[in-house]
Amino acid sequence: MTNILILGAGFGGINAALKLEKKLKNDPDFKITLIDRNNFHLFTPSLYEVATVYGLIQDKFAQYLKGSVAIPIGQIMEGKKVNFIQAEIKEINLKDKFVTTAGENKLDFNYLIIALGGETEFYGIPGAREYAYNLKSVDDAIAIYQKIKETYESYQKEKSDRQVKVAIIGGGFTGVELAAELGCCVRNIINEYKLSRTCTAIHLFQADATILPAVNEKARKTIEKRLKDEMVQIQTNSPVVEIGPDYIKVKDRGEPLKFDLVIWAGGVRGSRLIENLGLKITKKKIIEVNEFLQTKNSDDSVNPKIFVVGDCGMCLDPQTQKSIPAMAYVAHDQAEVAAKNIVRSIKKQELVSYKPFYDAWIAPVGGKWAYFHYKGLNIAGLWGYLLRLLVDF
Repeated sequence: MTNILILGAGFGGINAALKLEKKLKNDPDFKITLIDRNNFHLFTPSLYEVATVYGLIQDKFAQYLKGSVAIPIGQIMEGKKVNFIQAEIKEINLKDKFVTTAGENKLDFNYLIIALGGETEFYGIPGAREYAYNLKSVDDAIAIYQKIKETYESYQKEKSDRQVKVAIIGGGFTGVELAAELGCCVRNIINEYKLSRTCTAIHLFQADATILPAVNEKARKTIEKRLKDEMVQIQTNSPVVEIGPDYIKVKDRGEPLKFDLVIWAGGVRGSRLIENLGLKITKKKIIEVNEFLQTKNSDDSVNPKIFVVGDCGMCLDPQTQKSIPAMAYVAHDQAEVAAKNIVRSIKKQELVSYKPFYDAWIAPVGGKWAYFHYKGLNIAGLWGYLLRLLVDF
């Protein structure tokens, strides 16, 4: 029996399991096992919507919205010859080829796909982990929703002239999408409580000179205008150096800035499970892989039966020699190549190289508005939003 073990049920892990099952389902000598600590696949592109739903859905929102972004793995794998195990991974032993879970269950493997995704990186900023709200899970999103609800209920009772101030730290796609949708959320709150449009200030802090550094200048300018229309104040060249229970400190700004809510959208690093495996990893604690998506040992030798897909792997674009950005569809594409290479390895066939494509992205920027980019095609507004729905489907 050849055991193929997949760690993580994100976009990469799920697609790897489905592709392998399709190729090997008629062969009784193979067993495909997928392991994840959750019993659902989290649709992360829509996670920000859970955090900003206030004013749209009031009753039983947690159950409704969890169902909108958390897809049961049992439902995805129904009728498939994939063994799913819900468990926390405790140890990965590459030398002896086994993985143990928190319940002391030992899982042997002949081939391994590491698709563990990433963890939040706080860059050692004092107070960031303790005081800033994060957005990596459904529970994180619900916590943000509840904080928004509590803040505005208190504000209404106060009947004061002060502003509710929100800080979002990180000007990448997550920060931009969250800030814009929060602007829409605030409009609903203002209408419900009959508050002034100026009662809220949303600040988006970016350490670098521009938000969305990976996008083209035309797109950035269009998105910046949309953010301003959604009451978002963009603060570039503003590295946050400290976060407290109700304030943040920005480098060279003097006194702390007071905020009712601080949300961290500042960075991602690799899973801590991969740090001490003897693999070659980057400064961001993600695994270096070759063109076949196989791992490298610290001495640069290759592990032919260990593959990495998604956010926890760093693959270089052969044309630019730069790392490929972490995107859901990139993980999806990598999973297909990894699955194909495992099958080809079993059959003693030549492996295929991963040919990256990532000149496509969609940035939803509040309500029914999104910026759609595909190669030379750029569409902003309602049509961009409709294309986003199509891509998500």
